[in-house]
Amino acid sequence: MFYHYKFWHSLTHPTIFTQAMEAGEIRGYKKRAITVFILFMLLFAIREFWGMGTESLTSLFAMNQQDEYYTARLLSMVGAIVWGIIYYCFHYYGVTYILYLLTDIPYKWIQKVQLYVMAFLLIEKTILFAVFYAVGYSTTFSFLSLAPAVQQVLDKDVVLFIINQLTVTTVLTIIVHFTFLSKWEEASDRKALLAKIIVLQVLMAVFVGLISVLPLQEWITRGLG
Repeated sequence: MFYHYKFWHSLTHPTIFTQAMEAGEIRGYKKRAITVFILFMLLFAIREFWGMGTESLTSLFAMNQQDEYYTARLLSMVGAIVWGIIYYCFHYYGVTYILYLLTDIPYKWIQKVQLYVMAFLLIEKTILFAVFYAVGYSTTFSFLSLAPAVQQVLDKDVVLFIINQLTVTTVLTIIVHFTFLSKWEEASDRKALLAKIIVLQVLMAVFVGLISVLPLQEWITRGLG
């Protein structure tokens, strides 16, 4: 039996999709997975080309060190793409594997569900960039999280970066994971599944928040130079 994968139709019909996963081969999935990956790389490249996160390089241009400036921008672009690949692999492969370890669900099944999460992450980042582009500047924290509000009363970078990872997409991720993965779990195990999903999201927020404090892209750029 073959199931022709249609992104939005499969997303809104989880029962049909999960039953199709059990019954046979999914056609059309790889094409859409590759498309999401390419769109991720394009977004990271476009954000870098626009200058998002490259404020520290402006001083080179201001001092008329154009050769150094363009070299730094090129290396920064490479660093942004490398970071985009790391980000994508972490969420698409890493998170899938963690969920696989936490459940008895086959890895490939979870991975196909994780593509929805990747799409939501892509949409979130696109919205943020579109708003930044429209207003002409970017901010450190996402307006789709509570970090900007918390920043008014707290200036602890680590805490703010952790809170910044808990966005609207985090809620959608929990809903998607539970909606689909619970179809493959016994009714008695579903509360435990929900708890695992929520804890995983919180731990991921802590992990990514801690990494966000570190200038990894700058280190990659220096290493390539």
